[in-house]
Amino acid sequence: MKAGTLPSPEPVPNRTTTDPARPLGGSRPATGAAPQRVLLVDDSRSIRTLLKIYLMARNFEFLEAESAEEGLKVAEAETIDLILTDFHMDGMNGADFAAQIRANANPKLAKVPILMMTGDPNVAEVRALGQKAGISAFVRKPVSCAQLMTLVDTILPLPRK
Repeated sequence: MKAGTLPSPEPVPNRTTTDPARPLGGSRPATGAAPQRVLLVDDSRSIRTLLKIYLMARNFEFLEAESAEEGLKVAEAETIDLILTDFHMDGMNGADFAAQIRANANPKLAKVPILMMTGDPNVAEVRALGQKAGISAFVRKPVSCAQLMTLVDTILPLPRK
């Protein structure tokens, strides 16, 4: 997805993975339940910001990583409900990252839904690599807000009240 001009929504707090004590994202659900936590793994800050804007309606708490390697560290240190990862990143790609999540010794982490995204023109090959790695869903960038919300709602239902 090419970086472009973003609309001027309400500011979304930004937290790097070096400050895990400070939550970010939308407000807590009215039920008092903790928000679901989403790990965004993409080397593009603008894409991570756009994903947060698209997903604001679900009141998620967001954690971010600029690389798959950093994403693994965050996923192992934090409780995560959903992972959105890019395929093309410096170092480890999104499929290898997904495979490492699926092979993790923590059974809860190994079962976290993973949505992999790509702007690669060879969609079939990238999708096959992701499926072999155990991803839950796949989407080609650019992705619309409605398309992303539909996929997320499918692989991560709302928490029970």
